[in-house]
Amino acid sequence: MRVIVDTSVLIALDRIGHIDLLRRLFGSVVRPQAVLEELLAGGDTHPVSEAVTVAEWIQTEPNPKSASLRPELGRGETAAISLAYESEADLIILDDLQARLVAAGLGLRVTGTVGVLITARKEGYGPDAEETIRLLDIAGFRMSAELLAALRSI
Repeated sequence: MRVIVDTSVLIALDRIGHIDLLRRLFGSVVRPQAVLEELLAGGDTHPVSEAVTVAEWIQTEPNPKSASLRPELGRGETAAISLAYESEADLIILDDLQARLVAAGLGLRVTGTVGVLITARKEGYGPDAEETIRLLDIAGFRMSAELLAALRSI
């Protein structure tokens, strides 16, 4: 299964101590070079653990040549969507609403950080829902009432 990830997902899962859920669910994930650059550039404002930048199961691929910057999207989001589209990825994991709409409009299968957490719970190894919600809140992650209810229902 080919899974493409964006910066925000890696940051959120790392901040709550559950970055390894991606490996457990998918074996490996792919990020474009632009996502790695965003992770490294955000060191002071959005620091991530070394596991996110050097993990062998997180593969970094060159940015697609067709990744033209859309004004409503960041560089990493644009590169992730372009890479997922060009490589016919099975799944792209994005949190930004505009990025999700663009990806869905291209026919890509999309989920986000909360979707990963819900899937992990369904598979029997995700973290407790209330503890996850608390950690996401502390990390500054925002989610709709619908996502919050979905996470609690598992």
